[in-house]
Amino acid sequence: MIDLFIEKYRWYIGLALIVVILGGLGVIYQDKVSRQNKKQEKNRVEELTKQNDELRKELSKLSAGQVAGEVTEQGDKININTADATDLDKLPGIGPVRAADIISYRDSHDGFKSIEEIKNIKGIGDKSFENLKDLITVGALEN
Repeated sequence: MIDLFIEKYRWYIGLALIVVILGGLGVIYQDKVSRQNKKQEKNRVEELTKQNDELRKELSKLSAGQVAGEVTEQGDKININTADATDLDKLPGIGPVRAADIISYRDSHDGFKSIEEIKNIKGIGDKSFENLKDLITVGALEN
């Protein structure tokens, strides 16, 4: 009985097997393409992150060299809770990128509670803080 069934429908069975095999090959191909795309995206993100870090360093160096000392000539401390990007950019070692980072941090954390909190900003460590601590202050946020 099974032999008759197989003989009668062997073309259909063969065609069904070919369709299943081709479908499986299609799934394998799509998976391979998806993995390649993810790998390329990961490499691109790593490359852009590296370029971004290099740009931050370069901008900070340029800005620090051009405006270092401006704040000390004024004699006034800059309130990091109320200063705009232009004022923050005048601080030694703080360029436009770090100034934007300071403002972003300030906005997302409801302001700075102490001047030491500025060390939470990427690129501002103990050494940078030593150069800034006498030039900055923390006061109330303006509403």
